[in-house]
Amino acid sequence: MSTAARTTFLRPVLPHDLSVEVVERKGVGHPDTLADSIAELASIRYSAYCLREFGAVLHHNLDKVAVLGGRARFGDRDGAYDRPVRVIFGGRISMSFAGRAIPVREILEDAAAEQLAAALPGFDHITWQVQHETTDSSKFEHWFAPRGLEDLPERLTAFSNDTAFLVGTAQRTTAESVALLTEAWFRRRPWAGSDIKALVIRDGHALTVTTCVPAVAGHLTSSAEFEDEVGHTAQELTTELLKRLPGPVTVVCNTRNSRTGPLSGQYFTVSGSAIDYGEDGLVGRGNARSGLITPGQQAGNEALFGKNPAYHVGKVGGWLVDEASRALAQQAGPCRVAVMWRNGDRYPEPASLDITAARLDAAGSELVRDTLRRTDWVPDLVHGRRYLPVVLPVEELLAELDPPALP
Repeated sequence: MSTAARTTFLRPVLPHDLSVEVVERKGVGHPDTLADSIAELASIRYSAYCLREFGAVLHHNLDKVAVLGGRARFGDRDGAYDRPVRVIFGGRISMSFAGRAIPVREILEDAAAEQLAAALPGFDHITWQVQHETTDSSKFEHWFAPRGLEDLPERLTAFSNDTAFLVGTAQRTTAESVALLTEAWFRRRPWAGSDIKALVIRDGHALTVTTCVPAVAGHLTSSAEFEDEVGHTAQELTTELLKRLPGPVTVVCNTRNSRTGPLSGQYFTVSGSAIDYGEDGLVGRGNARSGLITPGQQAGNEALFGKNPAYHVGKVGGWLVDEASRALAQQAGPCRVAVMWRNGDRYPEPASLDITAARLDAAGSELVRDTLRRTDWVPDLVHGRRYLPVVLPVEELLAELDPPALP
């Protein structure tokens, strides 16, 4: 039970105000994050191709990707695959423009290969295959088979294609930064895999981090060495956090591991991920676009990975509220921007808008409304890869935790 003092607020509660906050991070090698990132990179690659070849992003939504785990057979300190990982692409996508075929399969397969190689330190030791289940089905004949740019109505005026509730918050809370830092801290170790899970609980100023970090074959020789490496790395992280945070810090790692028995009996992998054990991943089951699972944010549950970056409300609306909250936070401190768009709404004219900030005034409200009028999201979403899951730099995350400099 929490012992933190409770406070009554006259405005809606921001995550920074909560007495108890819980934040979770599924690392880049988690099966769900693999599905998210493959879907997102596939959309990015397809969108870039369309912009280069046709001058516009064609209709597509690739947010129905599944990563089905393979199987590795393990010896004491190594393993080999005997069943492949399967990447299944679902969703709908334009396969031609003005009668010209688009190499959709090649684009999607290249994206899957690139992302798996980037996310899995043991990628060269897995076997995998791709299954294509995308379609161009629609009640509108030319929605996924455009005859020309005139079949892309969103080019003239972008509008919400669905009814959705999107929330943006800024700045990151301490617990959010620590969850991201935990993954980044362990990933610097050559023996560490990428299927890292971190759960952070902040109770008042007290911080408890529980994390699970896999070993990758080829770096360690025994269970005892694995436990020593994990313990040493966790202690280093604890020391860095204690330098920067006011309360007690506890970091607990790999609670089911043992110093005895074969190394392969611990959280041990060939690829760096539990996909070696048949674990599956699906788009939308893991982190939000912030890279975190944050129940304290009171956010919607719209998964944007793989969605169309030209008009889909799950992606465009998410970008707009994130940009609005980031801009507002620079003026007003921690804030939350919550917007609902109905199907057919123009983005500058949402059905509802709720703004919460530590120091909100009329200028701050107008700044948010000005941001919702922006139309420059495609370059950031496609070329800037805004929402592609990555491991953030340790130095950047430590800087977020540093006490503010005195004036």
